Amino acid sequence: MRWLKKIRVTVAAGFCLAVSFIFLDFGNIAPSGLHTFLVSTQLVPSLLRTLILFSSASIGLFFVLFLTFLFGRVYCSTICPLGILQDVAIRIAKRVNRRRRFRFKKPFYKIHYVLFLFTVVFALAGSLILLNLFEPFSNYGRILSNLISPSIVLANNTLGNILGLFNLFFLFQIPLLHINFVSVIAPLSFLVLVLYLSYNYGRLFCNLLCPAGALLGLISRFSIFKIVIDENNCKECGLCERVCKANCINSDSKEIDFAACVGCFNCIEACPTVGMSYKGRWRKTSTILPIVNEGRRKVLKTSILPAIGLLLPEIGKNDSSKVNQSDFDESHKYPISPPGSISVAQFSNRCTACHLCVSSCPTQVLLPSFLDYGIAGIFQPKMNYAASYCNFDCVICGQVCPTGAILPLDLNVKKQVQIGKAHFAKDDCIVVTKKKDCGACSEHCPTKAVKMVPYEQRLVVPEVNDELCVGCGACEHACPVQPRKAIYVKGNLLHLIAKKPKSEKIEPSFDSKQDFPF
Repeated sequence: MRWLKKIRVTVAAGFCLAVSFIFLDFGNIAPSGLHTFLVSTQLVPSLLRTLILFSSASIGLFFVLFLTFLFGRVYCSTICPLGILQDVAIRIAKRVNRRRRFRFKKPFYKIHYVLFLFTVVFALAGSLILLNLFEPFSNYGRILSNLISPSIVLANNTLGNILGLFNLFFLFQIPLLHINFVSVIAPLSFLVLVLYLSYNYGRLFCNLLCPAGALLGLISRFSIFKIVIDENNCKECGLCERVCKANCINSDSKEIDFAACVGCFNCIEACPTVGMSYKGRWRKTSTILPIVNEGRRKVLKTSILPAIGLLLPEIGKNDSSKVNQSDFDESHKYPISPPGSISVAQFSNRCTACHLCVSSCPTQVLLPSFLDYGIAGIFQPKMNYAASYCNFDCVICGQVCPTGAILPLDLNVKKQVQIGKAHFAKDDCIVVTKKKDCGACSEHCPTKAVKMVPYEQRLVVPEVNDELCVGCGACEHACPVQPRKAIYVKGNLLHLIAKKPKSEKIEPSFDSKQDFPF
């Protein structure tokens, strides 16, 4: 059975490279089908999407659950990209210190399951803060989008500048608009934590903090196939325990806590005899595998709802009655959520902040936020019109969103979704303050919601038609006024539908005696 590890490593490498590719796809060349397939195989995103919208993600969810029921937590070592990243760190640690050995440690089930229960209860109450912090796919996405991707872009731009000195211009400059301090420091801190735990304690993150690991650990208790120790063939050398990155093999008592096993098959490969085997439940073995004890059951039976109830009221939600209706709010205190998210509250309740939309956005208008959606919406993306604008002909974010926080929209429908409304501050406009012609906002408006009207002498100023405006931010981004824009978008807490702009047909007018109209 030593071939099991080779299969696992091959599949894991394929999944890790594919997932990394969709986050680092600078040219948007990855087909939408690839996004759909990969995110459907990720447990938490496909679970959330299934609860919202029954789609292909549901098939992926059932596949992962069925796979776990058959073979245990092989998802953690073959499909989960963060798990594969931990394996790389563990492998490096082994290379650095060849004497490094793992030892059996009783899993921290009480902490893990209580944290998982808190995560579920918070999610049911409309707050995904714990998922945002510990969900593996989302954290891996933030690491790639906010750390790896900017590093590649900076290297490309630097090398392009150097080659330009020698008149070599085959490397194009790539803009970098979605990075700020929070978007870098948060994934960097998480990456340091995961690498530290992996380097020193193996798969401790998976069996202590990961919500997906907790759910799959519960299911794997009933798995049909399990790794077992054959007492008749075991030579009690302890090699299986030394290579077990999940610290779930007790070679002294010849027991395996399969609920903590991540299915890496290192133990089977390391066993010098046939003392380790992968067998079905129907096959008799000489080893009894005690997995569940009454202490853990008591933790799951204990109700902690009264304690959680003190923390839940309205966490992370914006009360529309408290919205600041001032003429201008430079900080955009209330964030603007992307088209297809239906409302700010619904987006915040569904988004796990994986940042796949951030890395896929062709105009880079999506920016990782910090506490803009409240503490429950930490790291969730928002529209950043200071850096860019929402492309009128783009629906990519809805196509790649793995959780249903941004629903896929038909392009014609998306063109009428009103995520906000433009507001004109006349006293800040350079036409008024400096008596200069401008009109940049009107020129860039895709729906012609901003038109120019007479002001003084030959000068014209913009006028906004709220019924046509979709809140794309093109006018705000184009406005040259600094530091406060003369025209800006205020987000709708609940997205509306704008009217279709009337198509204006211009009839040609020229002298029929002339050969050409110019």
